Amino acid sequence: MKKQFFLSVVTVFLLVASLFPLNGKADGVRYVALGDSLAAGQTPHKEIGASYTDLIALSLQQTGQLSSFSKQLAFPGYSTGQVLEQLEKKEAQALIKTADLITISAGANDMLPLIQNDSTRRMLSYQPIPVAFALNGVRKNYVKIFEKIRKMNRQADIYVMGYYFPFPHVKEEQKPSVASQLTLLNEIIEQEAKRAGAYFVPVSGRFGTNARSLIPNPADVHPAPGGYLEMANSFIEVYAPGSRLIPTSILSQLPAPVPFSKLKKSHPSRSASRETSENSRKEKPAKKENGKTAAKEQGKSCKRGEYT
Repeated sequence: MKKQFFLSVVTVFLLVASLFPLNGKADGVRYVALGDSLAAGQTPHKEIGASYTDLIALSLQQTGQLSSFSKQLAFPGYSTGQVLEQLEKKEAQALIKTADLITISAGANDMLPLIQNDSTRRMLSYQPIPVAFALNGVRKNYVKIFEKIRKMNRQADIYVMGYYFPFPHVKEEQKPSVASQLTLLNEIIEQEAKRAGAYFVPVSGRFGTNARSLIPNPADVHPAPGGYLEMANSFIEVYAPGSRLIPTSILSQLPAPVPFSKLKKSHPSRSASRETSENSRKEKPAKKENGKTAAKEQGKSCKRGEYT
């Protein structure tokens, strides 16, 4: 119940519902999006708007393939572990069991909190050993995620989204090391997807390491609408090779995103619960360790890059 309001607000931003009525066939594709803030549609400026998932749903709707679409299982900040927890809930299971198409964005929040992005000095830093442990955790959790989904639904097509390089504004010499870790993350996700009979959707090629126009905020890793469009078209290339891609003209028709501040004002009690929950989650690592670690975390928190 802590996140119910935020999830319901995210649902408001279903692009298909906002712009085009869902007149899909009853026997059409039932699409469920699962994962982090990229699946939810977080913007570079602490807002929620149209995601690549909305654009995928729109593409399916325009070709008469879509029966239903939900991104109620997509939430900013979700790690692979939290996706696993989500799959234990009855609401999530009901959606997964009836889905024909499932997309997943998960893994970046396991690793990116360990990478410090100093957007003022345009520098990155991280400790290789913690990152390696995080990547190993991603692999283990994806195995469990696929197992859980397949126990609930053996027929759905599962597409797992890769990640782009989220720090295009840093100095060039700062990019290769972190880019190599993102490459490892994508390789792990792809490997486990293939083992589970799922499909991997690479998106990094459409971004490269200098996509400043797609990731316009140096202090934030989330894409602009054009970035979400690139992700959606990456999906279409894998899902239906040779099909018409979504044109850039759609960007002028997107509904205006809603700032997090307005979401809090519209329902302060539940938003406060969400904020308290997130703060306590972020503080737990510091409580488990010494005061020295807590001091370090406090100094680094404003420089972290997360899909949150």
